[in-house]
Amino acid sequence: MTSLISRRWAAVATGLALTFCATAAQADYPDHPIQAISPYAAGGANDFLTRLMAQHMGTALKTTIVVENKAGANGIVGAGFVAKAAPDGYTLLMGNSATHGTNPTLYKQMPYDPDRDFAPVGMVASVPIVLAINAKLGVNNIPELLAYAKSHPGKLAFGSSGVGGTGHLCGEAFKAETGLDMVHVPYKGDAPAVADAMGGQVQMAFVGVASAAPLLASGKIKILAVASAHRSGSLPNVPTMAEAGYKDIQFAQWYALVTRAGTPAPVIAKLNEATKVVLAQADVKKSLATQGADPEYMTPDQLRGFYQSEIKRFAEIITRLGIKAE
Repeated sequence: MTSLISRRWAAVATGLALTFCATAAQADYPDHPIQAISPYAAGGANDFLTRLMAQHMGTALKTTIVVENKAGANGIVGAGFVAKAAPDGYTLLMGNSATHGTNPTLYKQMPYDPDRDFAPVGMVASVPIVLAINAKLGVNNIPELLAYAKSHPGKLAFGSSGVGGTGHLCGEAFKAETGLDMVHVPYKGDAPAVADAMGGQVQMAFVGVASAAPLLASGKIKILAVASAHRSGSLPNVPTMAEAGYKDIQFAQWYALVTRAGTPAPVIAKLNEATKVVLAQADVKKSLATQGADPEYMTPDQLRGFYQSEIKRFAEIITRLGIKAE
């Protein structure tokens, strides 16, 4: 009997000790470098934002945040890596509108579940999609584009960053709303899509504002509309799709930090607070503006609700329009 009681007290003591150690570890977090995964190649918007946040959040958290690119399969490789990481807050993912938006519908077999396998940390930024056209078309607004399409049946093609991306979905939604006769041409990124629109290989492109706005000075493209609820700070004179009469066409490339599900709440709270502090800094806002990005702070709960709603919204569009992954 005495032996049984002793074993029970030993188990209780061990449990208390483990709890104390876990609590102490959370209080000391972070006590060694954090790894931030960008699930895309270096040089793109996701990579830029990951490095920007890593630099400033590292300062706020008094640690080093090391960025690593794990590109492949439209963000699936990098997201899958973080989905299997230890739930301790030392591995972060710069998720986006693909990893936690379109991919769950486009790909039937994925190594992660965006809701089950991740703990949301905080929203970082959004980059609205714009409609850019070749200037030689002589079109200055959407009504003129529709008139041009009617007089040139079967002659229009639009580029995007790839099948199932937000630019592709925006283009298909615009096509469905307007009845435009146009063909989708997928590219491996926004830059080649808008470059071909500028060169005339395609007549238009639905791309992030950061990829299109700097090219306006060339005089070879025009931007007819921004697919957001409000005008872009980078393009204050360009109307929104809603102003053009298409209020339901709102698409953006958004970016958010997540970590492994099961990460302790106090750790998540520290990471979210660091995100909030960084997004409020003037130099960070300036850096985001160079990418046409708007800072978008959210609490973890708000972020979870947001990407759950985006998954549902994108699933309806992808299914209705019959979009398939390549």
